[in-house]
Amino acid sequence: MRLSHRSHTRATPAEVWDLLGTPSRWPQFDLFFARVRGAGGQAAAGQHLLAVGRGAPVRIPVDVLEVVPERRLVMRVHTAPGLREEVRYELTPALRGGCDISAAVVVDGLFARPAVLPLWLSRGASVRVLAARTDRTARAERRGRRRGLSA
Repeated sequence: MRLSHRSHTRATPAEVWDLLGTPSRWPQFDLFFARVRGAGGQAAAGQHLLAVGRGAPVRIPVDVLEVVPERRLVMRVHTAPGLREEVRYELTPALRGGCDISAAVVVDGLFARPAVLPLWLSRGASVRVLAARTDRTARAERRGRRRGLSA
């Protein structure tokens, strides 16, 4: 079962990637993760990470499947026994500036059907938080640059 969300931010793909491409920063936008272990530096294909759940101190294995900096991140999240998600984040430059962030989720496993709605809602919220955070950061940086030019 494939589910998807899309959100727009005024941040460039590079600014979004600064957050999305750094596993240790995923808890800043991902509703499931309180922290990510084994994540030094940028995400890399083949990485096996261990996230710690936000609500309960549960360990969640995360496999990074594909990384195309500033364009795409694909990971498999072993959410629970009998439940896996393949999450694909895509960054697309927008004609009106900034970029569109899309997240497609494929839910698989014995408990996939009852988990579809909660996973769809949480991934949608995560995409919106990612867009909002990067949007706020981009605006602050641009404001700072304008102040520097006018000083």
